[in-house]
Amino acid sequence: MENYKTLKADVMVIGGAGAACRAAIEASEKGMNVIMIDKDIPGKSGATPCALWSIQAPMGKDGVSTEDTPEQFFEDMVNGGHYFGDQNIVELVAFTAKERIYDMKKYGVKFAFTDDGKFVQTPMPGQTYPRSCFMIANGTNMSTNLAKEVSRRENIRVLKDHLIFQLLTNKGQVVGGLALDQNEGEMVAIEAASTVIACGGYTGLWSFTDNPPTLIGDAVSLASRAGADLVDLEMNQYYGTDLVWPESARGTVLLYECLHESMANGNIYNKHGEPVFGNPLPIRDEAIKVIYKEIQAGNGGPHGGLYFDLTKCGAGIEKAKEIYGEMTTKQYRFIEEATGFNMVDTPLEVAPASHYQLGGVYINEKCETSMPGLFACGESAGNFLGDNRLAGSALCDTQTTGAKAGETAAAFAKDSSFVGLDKAQLDSMIGDAMRYFENKAGAVKSSDLRQGIREAMTKYVSPYRSEKGLTAAKNEMLNYSDDLKKIQILPIKKRNTGWREALEAEIMLDTAKLIIDSALFRKESRGHHFREDYPETDNKNWRKHTLVRKTDKGFDYSLKDIIYTRMPPKDGE
Repeated sequence: MENYKTLKADVMVIGGAGAACRAAIEASEKGMNVIMIDKDIPGKSGATPCALWSIQAPMGKDGVSTEDTPEQFFEDMVNGGHYFGDQNIVELVAFTAKERIYDMKKYGVKFAFTDDGKFVQTPMPGQTYPRSCFMIANGTNMSTNLAKEVSRRENIRVLKDHLIFQLLTNKGQVVGGLALDQNEGEMVAIEAASTVIACGGYTGLWSFTDNPPTLIGDAVSLASRAGADLVDLEMNQYYGTDLVWPESARGTVLLYECLHESMANGNIYNKHGEPVFGNPLPIRDEAIKVIYKEIQAGNGGPHGGLYFDLTKCGAGIEKAKEIYGEMTTKQYRFIEEATGFNMVDTPLEVAPASHYQLGGVYINEKCETSMPGLFACGESAGNFLGDNRLAGSALCDTQTTGAKAGETAAAFAKDSSFVGLDKAQLDSMIGDAMRYFENKAGAVKSSDLRQGIREAMTKYVSPYRSEKGLTAAKNEMLNYSDDLKKIQILPIKKRNTGWREALEAEIMLDTAKLIIDSALFRKESRGHHFREDYPETDNKNWRKHTLVRKTDKGFDYSLKDIIYTRMPPKDGE
């Protein structure tokens, strides 16, 4: 069934944001012909454009924190992740971060500097020294300039509006991917010697998120279908202070880290006007617990949140306006334009929202997965941040692991011959995708199914989970599996958004099931996984990764040892 076109590259990179761009750039540097493929528009898609100024790197004498070192960054990451991250990869992040900052500067990303030419660095909870380099214009600056650098390279071909929904395998390795060209309505098979997954996380599986709704778990679904190991999918990081009121700006993140005593010197308040945080500000997993418990105890406001009230901050209103206006310019302006309120003058209600995923595809320090020919980086990869992520580490991860993934994928492609595509596999996959055009009795809309998945995840896979709720979510997903077979789309090919939505419903369902089963498997509370029925942290039995592996009978869930290279945990840690 030759109803597809075929493209060929040494390296295929899936995604269009920070990690994907960096992986593509690095593979290009190594002389590879690269296809970077994104379901939206590179430079504008993914989470990177939504990010704020903070990218961690120990700049030492080149920054304001002259005493900071890669060793200290390593220690802070290990401590912040509660000794739950693989330290071979933590080393990669901590010891290459400074170099990656200079790469970004070379690509045109703008940073703030002091009068004497040092990188401006701000403090964040969990950092021994102020380590967050200040990017001017925030994540938009970063994503735009990385995408421009990609476009300047003749050996990188960019495919936008192409949804990769299957990885192609042959003879036990990944050999490319199958995509839907959304504009032309045709299937595109990409043959590649090596493939890098760099398409973000799965925050969009929840209704309340501060990330784009397009982040639905493509990486997890693709890797799981291909047979690559997955890790720690239950570690879903919420952020504690996202707007729930005013409604017109719902989901906008307000950085509680800027409440640091050296900045706004503020707090979060319950409905009685009582501050809920102690001093120093808690790291993120602890902040979530404080906020969620206050809300659950009935101490929230009329819209279900606590109060982000800068009128009470110790630095004064004018200083708070300066800090939030300059450090979170986009959010500051948007709130005022969308609501008519100035966020500093008016107490706003905030609550936890889906923010980042700590789990993903299992990798080693070279960003190799368990499948030959497949590599992963950024938020698509797991097992190195631990069970909690410090502020400013996500953007750093995109560049450090992104560069390494591109380097390793290039080396693999250079040393490997093309295996070729499995025509029978291609025909089967395309046939499955075409079934959405068939007439069906009791047809289901993919939009209804997608919304149902999000509602179930929000209700049952919240910051606090239980076996009862997770089992209810699992049963709902089984029902949605039946509904998936009933999806019917209009019989048009070009620019058929319904076709993409149907394929994405499959991706969402794949990932949601794996998250729920991972959360059921881990019978303890740890970091961003809070089990009401198992409230204690059990280091003796459970300080290990949750490993998900595909078998002939489905998926197997087991424990895998954490890799310690420099800082093994001591008793009580």
